[in-house]
Amino acid sequence: MKHSHTSTHDYPAVSGTAPETDISASENLSKERQQRLFQQGLKWLGAGIVLMAVSFGVNFFLFDSGGSFQTSMYVLTSVGAICIFKGLVDILGF
Repeated sequence: MKHSHTSTHDYPAVSGTAPETDISASENLSKERQQRLFQQGLKWLGAGIVLMAVSFGVNFFLFDSGGSFQTSMYVLTSVGAICIFKGLVDILGF
């Protein structure tokens, strides 16, 4: 006995398969993560810029004071540079 296909129904194609759904969900999570890192990077960058400005202020106002302000100036500059570097790493996505 042969089986013959006599159906005339047109079935719609399956549009959302599991692998495609997983890829788009993964892409959405990746975009959300990158957006969160970008916002965090902007905060680190801002903190670094503020620290560098404070370091400049210390250097500018205490230059002729006669006291030693080198330690505070170098610490503020180093921490500011590290914050700026961290912010750029987060923004660029390394």
